[in-house]
Amino acid sequence: MDIPTLYKKYFEEKGFENLTKIQESVYLPFKEGEDLIAMAPTGSGKTLAFTMPMIETLVPGDGLQVLILEPSQELAIQVRTVIQPLAKLVGCSVQAVTGGANPTRQLKKLKEKPEILVATLGRLKELTDSKKIKLGNIQTVIVDEADEMLNDTKLEPVRETIDLMPADVQLTFFSATGNEIFKDMKKWFGQDFMMIDQRYDRSYTAGIKHYFINTGSDGMKNILIREMAHNKKFLGIVFFNNSRSLHKVSSDLEHAKTNFVVLDSKMSSQQRKQALQLFSSGKVTLMLTTDVAARGMDIDDISTIVNYMIPRNNSEYLHRAGRTGRMGKSGDVVTFGNSHDFRNLQDFNDLEIKKVFLNHDGTFSDKNTYQKRKKAVAAQSKPKPKQKKRLRDQKNKGKHKPKKPLQ
Repeated sequence: MDIPTLYKKYFEEKGFENLTKIQESVYLPFKEGEDLIAMAPTGSGKTLAFTMPMIETLVPGDGLQVLILEPSQELAIQVRTVIQPLAKLVGCSVQAVTGGANPTRQLKKLKEKPEILVATLGRLKELTDSKKIKLGNIQTVIVDEADEMLNDTKLEPVRETIDLMPADVQLTFFSATGNEIFKDMKKWFGQDFMMIDQRYDRSYTAGIKHYFINTGSDGMKNILIREMAHNKKFLGIVFFNNSRSLHKVSSDLEHAKTNFVVLDSKMSSQQRKQALQLFSSGKVTLMLTTDVAARGMDIDDISTIVNYMIPRNNSEYLHRAGRTGRMGKSGDVVTFGNSHDFRNLQDFNDLEIKKVFLNHDGTFSDKNTYQKRKKAVAAQSKPKPKQKKRLRDQKNKGKHKPKKPLQ
């Protein structure tokens, strides 16, 4: 399928030459009003996959027609930013309503009557309960990061939100990984869905290499992080399983005068926004975070993802790994741990993960190559022995000393 004429200039400006497989697969079914579940690896272009056909269904000036649900405020803002220039092509607009942002300012923006609304569940519920937003004319709902949005705590709020819409609303769900509930969607939403599943297509992630470094103490892990961060080509995210571990390491790195930012769910909206801006602009090249940033965050040219500790499951691993190697680019995913962790990682992961060592130049190599390089570096840095004096100098030694005066 060729790039639709409406978007050719946009694709040229972004440097995209072709549609991705998920974009091709979703385009016609979505545009024709099919209820969809679409799954593809992170970095495969799912946001554009639902944005392009969605834009072409809009009627400018006809009020709110599309609702997009997102799991976090960062992701909601990111998706709104992607959609804005495309919506303008057809004379439409998009607004975001998220927790943590100024509600008065958001309500003022809503008076401009956007055709598309991107929202997080909490803030949307506040506005629908107070009748500030009405969903009675919504034609399409897009649930992004659906595996998380349909988990135990969010499933009912999602269903309650959909109940506020017309009975014939088009339902679409997009995800990088599966969820058991996808097998029983008719039970929960009362209709059949067309399934597009490209999760196991490795062509999307062919540029990503997966490594494991056998580390001892947390002190060694911190040393390795500092060494990586000193590489000029490094732009990386270090993931932690909990906030306590994150802040302990951030204190150690701060003491060692390492430049980094932290992105944590306990931070204020403004603090998180500032951290993302510093990192995405490249002013700071190291970010420490929990999985709050793993969901759909699209930052160009991230070179390395580090799992400070082994992820809890395969889904968590894949979402973290998806922050690098996006849209066919190359990237590295490095997991720290011991031999037991390596076995556990292999148990829930069918990827080829190599045990490696970190070289001084920031690259990774196997044990033999690492030891050879280490010896070569040691040999180069070893001080040269002093050259022996020439034989002539030794023979003439003492000949020109002044004679002692006669007593």
